[in-house]
Amino acid sequence: MSSRFAAILVTLSSVTLSASEQWVKLTTPNFELYTTAGEKKGREAILYFEQVRSFFLEASASKRASEFPVRIVAFRGEKQYQPYRLNEFAIAYFTRGRNRDYIVMQDISGEHYPVAIHEYTHLILAHSGLKPPPWLNEGMAELYSTLTPVGKKTAIGDIIPGRARTLRTTQWIPLEVLTSADHKSPLYNERDRAGMFYAESWLLTHMLFFSPGYRPNFPKFLEAAGSGKSMDDACQTAFGKRLPQVQADLHQYAGSGNFLRAVFDVKLEKSAEDPDVSEATPFESGIVLADLLALTHRKDEALSAYQQLAKSYADKPDVEESLGYLAWQAGDKDAARGHFARALAAGTKNARMCFDYAMLARSGDAVKESLPAFQKALELKPDYAEARVQFGLMLVNTRNYPEAIVQLNQVKKIDPEQAQWYFPALAFAYLQTGDKEKAREYAEAARKWAKTPQQLDHADALLRSLESRSTTARSAPPSEKSPTIRRVERSEFTVMEEAAANPFVAQDDKMKRVQGVAQRLDCSGKAARFHVLVDQAPMIFLIPDPGRVLIKHSDEFKHDFTCGVQKPYKVSVDYAILPDAASGAAGIVRGLEF
Repeated sequence: MSSRFAAILVTLSSVTLSASEQWVKLTTPNFELYTTAGEKKGREAILYFEQVRSFFLEASASKRASEFPVRIVAFRGEKQYQPYRLNEFAIAYFTRGRNRDYIVMQDISGEHYPVAIHEYTHLILAHSGLKPPPWLNEGMAELYSTLTPVGKKTAIGDIIPGRARTLRTTQWIPLEVLTSADHKSPLYNERDRAGMFYAESWLLTHMLFFSPGYRPNFPKFLEAAGSGKSMDDACQTAFGKRLPQVQADLHQYAGSGNFLRAVFDVKLEKSAEDPDVSEATPFESGIVLADLLALTHRKDEALSAYQQLAKSYADKPDVEESLGYLAWQAGDKDAARGHFARALAAGTKNARMCFDYAMLARSGDAVKESLPAFQKALELKPDYAEARVQFGLMLVNTRNYPEAIVQLNQVKKIDPEQAQWYFPALAFAYLQTGDKEKAREYAEAARKWAKTPQQLDHADALLRSLESRSTTARSAPPSEKSPTIRRVERSEFTVMEEAAANPFVAQDDKMKRVQGVAQRLDCSGKAARFHVLVDQAPMIFLIPDPGRVLIKHSDEFKHDFTCGVQKPYKVSVDYAILPDAASGAAGIVRGLEF
């Protein structure tokens, strides 16, 4: 027996033994907890996490959380936890799978809650859209790890004894060095140096969060630091102070011994305080543990575990779902779509999987499959904002403008990341259905929420298109005569309409469209080169960023756009003319229509 095969058998044996333990499943609207530590400890743990989540949403700078419950897997001890640990040191960890977020704990003893909350902080920050530098990410996680339920309130800010001891006994890191360290820095990665990195990051975050001279502008600082500004620039922007002054204040803060602690109200729904409790079935615990193997990159062991489960539970869509995510994790999107399609046909109840299937189908050669997948996702979870937005965008791209308006108007709350796509899509849909007032309202909103120059150009093109249409209506003669004037006006509007339709057309682009037959896509250089045969003559078009090309498909033909020799197919290319032909390319692709 090979050593590799033996290792797989040992792991599978661990899965079987762990799954045979009595697992308890507890669910609230925001968490799903599987544990072998018993119902009592499970109730305490899930209530604790609900209180922590409430604090984040009520009192912290981040107001966003996942649309789906976080899955917590809490073992009874180190032996049971061993096959699923992330590394030899972590007694708890947070990881983001494609289908859900996980917090995995060696046990749910109270002394290990701070580690779990540290990891949960990273999860919240990941969903918030904020991108704090490493020191601030870890400093906030350390600060929030002190969250302690006090009756129906939550306290934060207690001294962390180990961090305080490190600050007293170890030489401090200059703030310029601390705050410029990235994820590859020895300060962050080497165990004998990381202790001071974490301790000083915690102290600095504690001062900025609590000190009266800093606290009022902490949200402003968080935004500045997360936007990529240096620590010096972020402090000047938020506090009006330069870095040397902040360093002096930090030393004074540490020596004062005047560490503040805050108590916040937390509001829990009745369903959060009273979770649903049940004994997990062998299948439920088995699929959870197999998913953990996949998440910790034990692909072969995960695959074997899924195959074992499939033999015993052939009617369960969950196995196909998990196999789909495993294939996707390995980069095989075609296989993932196949597994997802079978899970959908088997009656899946997983709205997230339906959404992921729809997105994979929409971007590949199975666009028609995305429609029922989107519909199923929204049937299972009507308040699924991201699915509703993406479904609306797909309907706009396929020119089903009335239905796009219906779907997009059902989204109750738009976050800044969604707004940059949501408002221009609605504006264009209303423009195409003739509602100029609504189109103008949403075009102005699109301009407000634009994040890039291209998005700003797109919003301006929509507004110019509306103005052009209004001017045309005012200046049109009362009779049906003057055909020359009408043709000129219509030609001008068509140009505006095409610019508005494509968000990747810049204002100074000189656009042209050709039709031909695809030959080859060369991806070996910095920019992909798309070879097309146009009127029996070869033309080359550059694609610097595939994500900035508007793709349109006809109903008759779908294509998975991949590198290499292409199966000959007809394609229309919208491109910005290059003034310099030295590259041998005619222009930069802004849109492709098959």
